[in-house]
Amino acid sequence: MGIRRVSVVLAILAMAAGACATEEAPSTEVGSEPAATGAATEAGGDEGGATASLDCQAVDVIVPYSPGGGSDQQVRRLQSALEDATGSRLNITYQEGGDGSVGWNALANAEPDGCTIANVVMPNISNLSLTAGEDLGFTAEDFEYVAFTEYSPNIIGVSKDGEYQTIEDFVEAAKSKPGELTVAGVGSNGELLLNEVINATEVEITYVPVSGGVGDIIPQVAGGHVDAAISGFSLLDGEQLTPIALSGTEPHEDFPDVPTFDEAGYPGVNLVTTWGFILPPETPDELVEAWNAAVQQALQDEKVKEAYAETSFIVLEQDATEARAYFEEQHETTSKALGQ
Repeated sequence: MGIRRVSVVLAILAMAAGACATEEAPSTEVGSEPAATGAATEAGGDEGGATASLDCQAVDVIVPYSPGGGSDQQVRRLQSALEDATGSRLNITYQEGGDGSVGWNALANAEPDGCTIANVVMPNISNLSLTAGEDLGFTAEDFEYVAFTEYSPNIIGVSKDGEYQTIEDFVEAAKSKPGELTVAGVGSNGELLLNEVINATEVEITYVPVSGGVGDIIPQVAGGHVDAAISGFSLLDGEQLTPIALSGTEPHEDFPDVPTFDEAGYPGVNLVTTWGFILPPETPDELVEAWNAAVQQALQDEKVKEAYAETSFIVLEQDATEARAYFEEQHETTSKALGQ
């Protein structure tokens, strides 16, 4: 049993082209869910916000995936509150491609002055760093980790009016038609997530990698071009897809009728997706701390809280030391999932 890998052909993309976009990507933990950790760095300085040490008329925010996806959604939820906290305008740029490597390479080569920051997704960046080889241009360890802000279980998402509406239906169909069912995911990271499912269910599924992100995946599933998708809760944006199973060991209160893979009798599907912010390598500690303070201030904004309340994401609050420790834990977990 196993996985077949195929590229997303132009015909599929053309059929999906008129549909609305949305991403993700997002994940990462094996065995247990990450807990929200620690207190935020205290705000200080001038009346205007938490980050008097930042000196940026504008901040370039690199999103390494397509507009509308999980990474974009994370930044957009926090944008206004971060602008208030930093006193700077945030210019969001989409530098997608190469499973996120294009955007993260741009950050790796940016000035470490606190005026360029990027969204980061786990386990995407770790998976990329661990498998792409020396030509990647950076390693996941190189960056300065500001804070992780949210995570979600990974889900198998199907079209609301599709043929398979339970994980049992999906697995039985995969068993009866080895290799015929297709599941889309975000680049090589989606393949990592799907391999967990394949190992747990012992079925053969064809994987369809999409480099742009969840924003490019949802129309393909909703339009019936692929049978399902695997990623985090960003797959549910626009309410076009239905979750039929969750990763992790704990049920989610927002989805009481959706089993975990463990509950469905397929233990071992435990990776989750986490989003956060990173700065260029060798950014001074005081700038990392300043950005962490701004992020924590933004997370306390009432409009931000309301925005998160409309999602099913689990919000994280971390200082910069905790963010680095969380990355290292998830990086090791991803390495183990890859068999390294």
